[in-house]
Amino acid sequence: MKVIKQLQVKFIYSMILIEMIVFAAIIFSLNFAITKREADEAREFLTFLAKNNGHRPPPKQFRGKNSGKEQKTSKTPPQSDDFLMIDATSSASRENPEDFLKNFVDFFNLKHSNATDLRNYFSVRITVEGKVLELIQDFPVNYTNDEIQVFISQILNQYHENGKRCDMLTGVMYYVLDLSPFEKLVCILNLNSELKTLGKFYMYSALLYILSIVVSVLISLPISKFMIRPAQDAFIKQKQFIADASHELKTPIAVIGANIDVLESEIKGNKWLEYIKTENQRMGELVKDLLYLAKNDAGRNDLSFFDFNFSNAVENSVLPFEVVAFESQKTLELDVQKGIICNGDEKSLKQIFIILVDNAIKNSEEGAKIRVTATSDDKKIVLKVYNTGSGIPKDELEKIFLRFYRSDSSRVRKTGGYGLGLAIARTIAEDHGGTLTATSEVGHWAEFTLTIPKKK
Repeated sequence: MKVIKQLQVKFIYSMILIEMIVFAAIIFSLNFAITKREADEAREFLTFLAKNNGHRPPPKQFRGKNSGKEQKTSKTPPQSDDFLMIDATSSASRENPEDFLKNFVDFFNLKHSNATDLRNYFSVRITVEGKVLELIQDFPVNYTNDEIQVFISQILNQYHENGKRCDMLTGVMYYVLDLSPFEKLVCILNLNSELKTLGKFYMYSALLYILSIVVSVLISLPISKFMIRPAQDAFIKQKQFIADASHELKTPIAVIGANIDVLESEIKGNKWLEYIKTENQRMGELVKDLLYLAKNDAGRNDLSFFDFNFSNAVENSVLPFEVVAFESQKTLELDVQKGIICNGDEKSLKQIFIILVDNAIKNSEEGAKIRVTATSDDKKIVLKVYNTGSGIPKDELEKIFLRFYRSDSSRVRKTGGYGLGLAIARTIAEDHGGTLTATSEVGHWAEFTLTIPKKK
């Protein structure tokens, strides 16, 4: 069931990643749009302020995005400083339906009509040296004369450094206009309240983003279980089929083996019986391995963990291969630290030792050197099986642990087996809370490293 859990985790990660990207794009775009709109409105207002000699522009001239268009001004001054408001019941709108519709649309386009009334703005006419000649204000300014003089000096210094007529400085936006070779007009708009509001908006956006991720995680858990249920059912049925088929094949294989033994006693030296016996034994080993993997996938492999002498277990498993190595004209070396005590399933760990040594002998040429070493420290035990030979390509170092994978297909007939040994060995290592990895230098050597904790 590890595959199903991994699939579920990947599904959850994918959903969360997609939601994070989408939410981030939406929130970032919204914040960027609002910030840009505020900056554009402030810059636009300062431009009109400068064109009107530092005073607030006439109400009909500052109309948001349509401010650049020429507006026809009425001879009768407006009754207030507010922007032009539309009277839907005026006689003009009643007489002309098109004017009424236009006015109705314009009424809803006045989104920032009163925004400038809340801003503290003023203008200063100065000399080119920065001396204040006149303070132009439409309402009281929250700065003293000395503060204004210092402020103007800072603005001029920044203006001379970057050459930007319109820029930001310590929470305000300014616009510098050349009135003559000897005078300048500096229009200043205080944006501290807007910046504080934007700061709060950014903070709330970040909190909303975090909350949305938490919610997406909570939602992804039940959805992932629902989405992977068909795959889980198919996986369970497949593993159950393999387990049942392997179990059912054990009986006929055993019967065939028994009949071969009877025939061998009656028909001695028959090569056909030898072929049948060899293939029957290989089939028995394959069924045994499949049954082990099927039980492990179903979580039915019961391992008995107890303390045992790891050093003796390695020696007892490796020494019988000395004869095999000698007959293959290969050298087998054993270097095991004495007295290593491990807490685990001794039988299954011995199976790993046998698989690794057998694999090293089968996948090396004549004259190869095979070395088995085992060491330990306070927390872990490390077993290494090294052999000289052709090695393993880098892109196959992980594939060799897949079921039925053979790195060198030309060895299939020569060495036998079905490519399940290393898959079983890694499974046993993971059941003990350890790892089994491979390293190699192509054309020179290969080495398998088993690392397990002394106690799971």
